Amino acid sequence: MKKVLVITYYWPPASGPGVQRFLKFVKYFSSFGVHSTILTVKNGSYSSVDMSLLEDIPKEVVTYKTKAIEPFAMYNLLRGKKGKSVEVGMGNIKNTTSLFGKFARYVRSNFFIPDARVGWNSYATKEAIKICKNDDIDTIITTGPPHSTHLIGMYLKKHVDGLKWIADLRDPWTSIYYEKYLKRSEKSAARNQELENEVLTNADHIVVVSQGMKEEFQDRASSISVIPNGFDGADMKEYTSSISKKFVFAYIGNFKTNQNIATVWHSLSELCREDKYFNEHFVLRLTGVVNQEIREAIEKNDLGRHVEYEDFVKHDIAVSKMMNSNLLYLPIPQAENNQLILTGKIFEYMASHTPILSVGPIDGNAATVLDDCERGNMLDYEDKEAIKSKIKSEYEYWRDHGGIGRKEKSENYKKYERKTLTKVYADLISKL
Repeated sequence: MKKVLVITYYWPPASGPGVQRFLKFVKYFSSFGVHSTILTVKNGSYSSVDMSLLEDIPKEVVTYKTKAIEPFAMYNLLRGKKGKSVEVGMGNIKNTTSLFGKFARYVRSNFFIPDARVGWNSYATKEAIKICKNDDIDTIITTGPPHSTHLIGMYLKKHVDGLKWIADLRDPWTSIYYEKYLKRSEKSAARNQELENEVLTNADHIVVVSQGMKEEFQDRASSISVIPNGFDGADMKEYTSSISKKFVFAYIGNFKTNQNIATVWHSLSELCREDKYFNEHFVLRLTGVVNQEIREAIEKNDLGRHVEYEDFVKHDIAVSKMMNSNLLYLPIPQAENNQLILTGKIFEYMASHTPILSVGPIDGNAATVLDDCERGNMLDYEDKEAIKSKIKSEYEYWRDHGGIGRKEKSENYKKYERKTLTKVYADLISKL
């Protein structure tokens, strides 16, 4: 059996897509001859926690935790907030206007390269060396963001004989959408690019989540594979159609400012004005942290009376909400290189069999997956006619079927089942 050390900042009880990816791989690795050990941070800075995710960790998996230097308490203090948690996806950084906020951003961008989690590295590296020697580790996997985690892998590769290293990148590095808001100095930006290049060229293998990311990195990586995110069949309970008194249009997850697509709000507002029954029965249900800019856009379009805001919920409840909605909203962030974005949300959305309103780049990786799985077209950000038509058609089906929404029939999404993807990963580990 191959022995693998997974080095990840995000691990239960932390929640979110960055946790789900390796939590599910580790859950199924042993079925394919891979024994996992975890190295993570003690008391990390997380945007949300979900204690129920601990139940997915196999009992035989040993987890090591180390302390870290966490700058977020000071960072939050400088921008007038308490605690050490930080928004998912740097959701606050675009609109930083205060003097202290700008100073905090400058410090974060130019003194912590590639990111502010780098304060974990010295502690993690020491512990990882002990684990590799004591547990006869064959392979290490570093997963990022935070991409500073990959620097741990690069150090181990150079100082532990015979160790194989896989760098797993869930998101782009220097080209990630919020880099332009960081205001790095020329020197800091160059150093960040240098670190990305070093990781790509020194790792034994690079794993990315989309074809677009592979194309971005393959000029520097000698060996690279695409292993996407997916859904866990064990999380998807069998759905029983039930009558709902309201037509539920839902977004589940953290709703960021660059997902604020005006055309969608305009379309909903027009439908409310044009159709009295729609106006009476439509509900916009948003579960998770919703950016203030999006809340304001909803009110501006006179949709406030239709919206239901719900706080962060456990993962199993989130999945249940997906399955019990009538239409799910998948807005691809409006950002540079967004054709590369293949959010983990898309796979659970598809597995729920609930229809999806997908809005984003029509030639992007997410559009390709939707088409491949026969789950409808990605609609352009400005295509109000198509967006409005999609919402209206799903609503009319719900209305004409006595409050029972439509369910998608295609089973093509099953190729993205977590256990199937884990076998691909295990085979890669065996071949190194």
